[in-house]
Amino acid sequence: MKALALVLLLFAALVPVLAQEEPGTFEEKIEVSVVNLEVFVTDKKGVPILALRREDFEVLEDGKPVEITNFYAEEGAQEGAEEGVPAVRSVDQRLSLVVFVDDVNLEPQNRNRILGRVRELLPGQLSPGDQVMVVRFHGGLEVLRPFTGDVQQVAADLAGMEKLSGDLRRREETRDMAAFQAIEAAGAMGGWGAVESIIKQYAATESALVRGALEGLDQVVGWIASLPGRKAILYVSDGIPAIPGEDLYLWASTRSGYRTGQRISMLDSQGFDATKRFREVTSRASRNRVAFYPIETMGAHMERGATLQENRISNRQNGLRILAEETGGLAMLNAADPGRALQRMAADLSTYYSIGYRPLRIADDREHKIEVNVRRKGATVRHRRWYKDKPIDEAVADRTSAAMVFGVEENPLGATVEIGDQIPAGDGFVVPVRVKVPIGKLFLEPKGASREGRLRLFMVASGEGRLTPVRETRMITVTVPEAEMTAGQPRDYVHEVRIKLEKGSWTVGVGVRDEIAATTSYLQRKFEAGAASAGR
Repeated sequence: MKALALVLLLFAALVPVLAQEEPGTFEEKIEVSVVNLEVFVTDKKGVPILALRREDFEVLEDGKPVEITNFYAEEGAQEGAEEGVPAVRSVDQRLSLVVFVDDVNLEPQNRNRILGRVRELLPGQLSPGDQVMVVRFHGGLEVLRPFTGDVQQVAADLAGMEKLSGDLRRREETRDMAAFQAIEAAGAMGGWGAVESIIKQYAATESALVRGALEGLDQVVGWIASLPGRKAILYVSDGIPAIPGEDLYLWASTRSGYRTGQRISMLDSQGFDATKRFREVTSRASRNRVAFYPIETMGAHMERGATLQENRISNRQNGLRILAEETGGLAMLNAADPGRALQRMAADLSTYYSIGYRPLRIADDREHKIEVNVRRKGATVRHRRWYKDKPIDEAVADRTSAAMVFGVEENPLGATVEIGDQIPAGDGFVVPVRVKVPIGKLFLEPKGASREGRLRLFMVASGEGRLTPVRETRMITVTVPEAEMTAGQPRDYVHEVRIKLEKGSWTVGVGVRDEIAATTSYLQRKFEAGAASAGR
C-alpha cells in the first residue's frame, strides 16, 4: 500500500500567484554543442591498442564525415603531450561511476559474488577527481552512498548489502511453477489454451518488473546527466528480458499443435516486446555521455542442457546487451569470475580515446547515427552509436534533479523556496512549495502599459528512497505595470505548487528558468512532510 501511495505522488495542483499560465505549448529550443565520444579500441584478443593519434580516426554522422575538433588519449598516447594538455586530467575527463544494484532482478549469492570483487578492485581504479555512487533498486531507488571519492566508505557500503534479500529467487520459483502448471494443463481438459493463458499472465507480470527496472535506470541517468565528464553505470543484475515471456512462448511453440490441433505462436510474445523502452533509456544515456556496464553471473552458474533453461538465460542477457551496445559500454555476461570481467571494465575506464566533433547541421530533435573508423589493421572499435541534440527543457529537468540529489545549487535569479503550512489529506499531506523570484532579476519586455517576462518552473521531490517525476509548468507570463516599475516598488514574483506526500523527510529540487534571458536557477529544500508548520 505504501509503495502504491508513493507511486501516486502527485503534483495535485499548480496554483499560480500574481500571474497566470499561458495556454498552448512553448516552442522548444535545442542547442547544438560539441559531441563528445569515448572510443575504445582493442585488438582481436581484446587488448587495448595504445598510442593512436587524431589522424588515425575517422568520424561520420549519418554517413557523412565530420571534423574532429577535440582529441584526448588516456594512457599511452602522446597526442595530449604534444598539444600541451596538462598531466592532470581536466574535469571533462573525470569519471562519475554509479554502482546500481538491482535486487529485484538478482539472486543474493550472485550479487555478493560481484560486489565482493568490486570492493577488491575499486581502491586501485579511481584517479584523482573520480567519484563513486551506490544505488539500490528494490521496487524503488535508494541512494546508499552519494558521490564520494572515499573508496573505503564505498567498499563498506557494498559489504553491508550482502545481508539484504533479493527478489529473483522467489520470482524464479514462481516462474518455474508457471511452467509446471503449463505442462500439467497441457494434458488436462484445458489443453494448450490453458497453457497460453498461464504464459500470458506470466509475461504480463514480468513486463511490469522490466518496466520498473528500466524506469529506475532512467531516473539515475537523469540524476547524473548534467554532471561534467565521463559517466558510467555498473548495472549489477541477473539480467532483464528484452521480451518478457519469450522463453516460455518459444518452449510452448515447439510443443503445441502437433497432436492437439492448437498452436501457440512465438509471434504472440511480441506483444510484450520491451525493446522500445530499452531504446528510450539508452538514447537518453547516450546523449548524456552515460555508458552502461551490465554484469551477470547467473549464466555461468546455472545448469545447462534444458531448452527452457537455455532460452531463459538468453532472453535475460539480451536486455543487458542492448544497454551496453547502444551506449558504448560493455556487457559482462556469464561472468564465472566477476573479478576478471570487472578488470575489463576497469581497462575501459582507464584506457580510451576522447573525441569531439561539432555537427555541421542545424539543431533538431532527431537521433543521428555515429560511426568511428580506425585506420589500424585488426582494430575493433566500440563507442556509443547514436546522438540526439538535447532540448533545453530536458537539460533543465536533469539539472533540477541533480540539485535535488546532490545539493549543488546555482542561483543567478536570486530565487528562494519556502514550504507553507501543510494540510492533512488522507494518508498524506498537501505541501505548498512556494517559489519566489525578485522581479528586478527578471528580463521584462515592454508591452504597452506594462512589462512582461516569461518563466518556466521545474520541480521534483524525493524521500524514503523514492522520487516523483520531474514536473514542469507551461509557459508562465509575469506581468508588471509600467507605473509600478517606474515607481521602483520592488516585489517578488511568487508561484506556488502543491504536492501530496506521505509523512517523512523529503527534499524538493526546483529549477526556475527565465526564458527571455535564458538564465536558470537551481535550488533544493529539505523539509518534513507532516510537520505542523514547516516555515521557511
